[in-house]
Amino acid sequence: FERPVRVGDLIEINGILGHVTHINVRRTEIETFQKSEVMIPNSDLVSTVFTNWTHTDRKGRIDINVGVAYGSDTELVRKTLLEAAETVDRILTWPQPDVLFLDFGDSSLNFQLRCFTSDVSSRITTASNLRFEIDRLFREHHIEIPFPQRVLHMAETKPAPAGPDGLPSSTTTGKPEAPPESV
Repeated sequence: FERPVRVGDLIEINGILGHVTHINVRRTEIETFQKSEVMIPNSDLVSTVFTNWTHTDRKGRIDINVGVAYGSDTELVRKTLLEAAETVDRILTWPQPDVLFLDFGDSSLNFQLRCFTSDVSSRITTASNLRFEIDRLFREHHIEIPFPQRVLHMAETKPAPAGPDGLPSSTTTGKPEAPPESV
């Protein structure tokens, strides 16, 4: 078949991510990041859609989503996220990192840092290092990452007015009052 994979490629198929270690006549073997060996029939590589993260090169994009408190200086947020990308190893300067202002969320202003790593195989570790650096810089610049807040308003309850018999009126119990009888 046309060789969409080579030994050493990082592939993802059916939710399994790993490096190709062997290609045989009938199957391809991959080693996952948990160090387990997975055997994939070559027919699956021909008939199933899969991702080869390293087919043409080892670069890969990392997206980091982060929300900041309403009232934050959005330009400072942009500069801080770009500063984090500059200081973490394996983040490329080209293509240039970018920051998007995604949305006005329920509890936060939502941003996304997009940057490329030189080695997609280390993207999980690189993304983690990037998050540590963002947290450190946000603290340094006093940029708050909010947590969801909910405001609950409780109705004020008042004692029910007494009816003619001295008991609470039926209008406060939720039962409708009976219509007056005609004479």
